[in-house]
Amino acid sequence: MELSGDEIMVMERVSIVADATKVVGLCEAFATLMGPTRAERGCLRCELYRAWQGTNTLLLEGLWKTKEDMVRHLQSDRYKSFLQLVETSTSPPIIEFFFVLQSRGLQMVEEVREKLA
Repeated sequence: MELSGDEIMVMERVSIVADATKVVGLCEAFATLMGPTRAERGCLRCELYRAWQGTNTLLLEGLWKTKEDMVRHLQSDRYKSFLQLVETSTSPPIIEFFFVLQSRGLQMVEEVREKLA
């Protein structure tokens, strides 16, 4: 996906470690926030993953069409609720934002693989 100058997508990644006795409830709580978040203007994706090795590790990813969309989300009451859940992490949470200028898919793999032939 080619993006023009002002169209810089933002990917948000949040990783937390949940208390083993609370991981299912925490997943359910995050899930209740995800539906409305997906409906927000500019939200391209909002997903919750559970690590296969450390089953208490949760990874939440959001992809926003523009920085402005992401900022509006961060200022929302819903995000305040999200942060309250993040604060339950049994170790310091990791919160990262990636500003994406370009996104490529299978075509990239094909181009690189063709050079091997």
